[in-house]
Amino acid sequence: MSTTALPTIWELVADGAATLPEPFSRAALINWVSARRPDVGISSIAAHIQFATANATHTGHNPFADREPLLNRVGRGQYLRYREVDGGTSRGAVVDSGRVVLIGSSGATSDAPDEAGRLFGSDGFARAREHAVHSQLPWFVLSAKHGLLDPAEVITPYEVQIDDQPAAYRTAWGEWVVAQLADRLQLDGVTVEVHGGVDFAQPLRQPLARRGAVLDIPLPGTWRESAPGEAGGHAEGASGPVDAPVRAALDRLRNLVGRPGSAS
Repeated sequence: MSTTALPTIWELVADGAATLPEPFSRAALINWVSARRPDVGISSIAAHIQFATANATHTGHNPFADREPLLNRVGRGQYLRYREVDGGTSRGAVVDSGRVVLIGSSGATSDAPDEAGRLFGSDGFARAREHAVHSQLPWFVLSAKHGLLDPAEVITPYEVQIDDQPAAYRTAWGEWVVAQLADRLQLDGVTVEVHGGVDFAQPLRQPLARRGAVLDIPLPGTWRESAPGEAGGHAEGASGPVDAPVRAALDRLRNLVGRPGSAS
């Protein structure tokens, strides 16, 4: 029997992704393709899935690199159909403002897969997100599990917390996040504004410095009085301006984190 009229593996992966209910497993997609092309080995189907996944790591040549991806991995062995991130920053883009915002994931997550920019329910995350959107600066989500995420990237809920991780994990995580950021932006001379606390900010300090970027940890509430395109403003607490002693203590904390010799 001739196979010239049979669909390609790439076409079947695309059809399977469009047909299976989301999120679907890698095993379900492999079975779906294999049922329609039993002449093709499982390893070949698995390789096509890897090549078709937008956020997969490729150690060798990807023969389909010129094609639009078909899948997004959202968890261990879990996938969604690929959705292009609206308003995303192209790889290696120059940041005209000289500033980018990173927001640490915090708070309870939704029960189902959702965009990283909407998955976390804390008030602090919501206020920082509002600041990032209002300022019209490029922004990303910091995840203890996934590293750096585009706000529109869909992921499944998880319970990994950065402050629960050992020092070695946080050090490796910081290198990973900055490598991901450098893949999206030219970092030399850029100020990286980190919301979410020292646990997220500290591991990024040295990797950012090696790439010529500056770490900035805003005082609590600084986004509330900032005009579009600006960072700063008057720091406020929930009920008014921060008292001078509190501001001084926070300034000392920021300086400690920024010192080259501070612990990771």
